[in-house]
Amino acid sequence: MLGTIIKTYFARSRKIDPARIVSLSIMPCTAKKYEATRPEMRDSGYRDVDYVLTTRELAQMIRQAGLNFNSLKEPPANPEIP
Repeated sequence: MLGTIIKTYFARSRKIDPARIVSLSIMPCTAKKYEATRPEMRDSGYRDVDYVLTTRELAQMIRQAGLNFNSLKEPPANPEIP
């Protein structure tokens, strides 16, 4: 549902062409991959969700990239962000 909101309401409110928005969904369930390709998931004229990764695929990509979250340095705080 968020993909639809991003490509309709959000795009209109920010005056962004929905064709310039790429929506990625990360879900534990593989059914989202099929759901994202269904014709009714493009009623707005754009695919609601452009890409779908399962959490397993994301974890595999993180491992392949050699990321170790425990060794990442914490960035300095931004005082402008509450």
